[in-house]
Amino acid sequence: MSKKFAELIKERQSCRTFSDKTVEKELLYEIIADAINAPSACNSQPWRVFVTNTESENDKMRNCLQDNGRNKFLDKAKAFIAIYETDGVSLKTGTELKFSSDHFVEYDVGEFVAYLTLSAKDKGLGSCIIGWVNNEKMNAAFNLSGKCNIVVAFGYEKDPTVRKKTRLDAETVIINYEK
Repeated sequence: MSKKFAELIKERQSCRTFSDKTVEKELLYEIIADAINAPSACNSQPWRVFVTNTESENDKMRNCLQDNGRNKFLDKAKAFIAIYETDGVSLKTGTELKFSSDHFVEYDVGEFVAYLTLSAKDKGLGSCIIGWVNNEKMNAAFNLSGKCNIVVAFGYEKDPTVRKKTRLDAETVIINYEK
């Protein structure tokens, strides 16, 4: 069941109340397959992902995301996708070096995460973007290496009712707004 994009972006919200229903790894792979279509600077695709969906893996992941009492709501999350930034490869136009991909990696990863969360919503999953990660702990727990600044928690929403959102209007957001 696919929704019109305008409806989808209005209904997507950060989920902090997950149900007990398990999230299948195949569904997570479908979401990732959608997200890899996100644009990136010079098609660099500077992301790799690490997926967990078993209780033992999820417990290890939670341990990397809940230092000092943070993110307690993750106790009910049923799956996680950790997004790792790949090392920036120099991007070239012709033979002249124009810029390094390092300048764009965070923006590209942000687009990838947006695609992940919208695909999840379209497929009936709730998600919450977690920006606080103990990268050292995660790399040690899962025998990984690299830079992970963002993890997305997934699960079926316990209460999928869309909360009232307060958003700025276009006149406030757009500089020099003209009607």
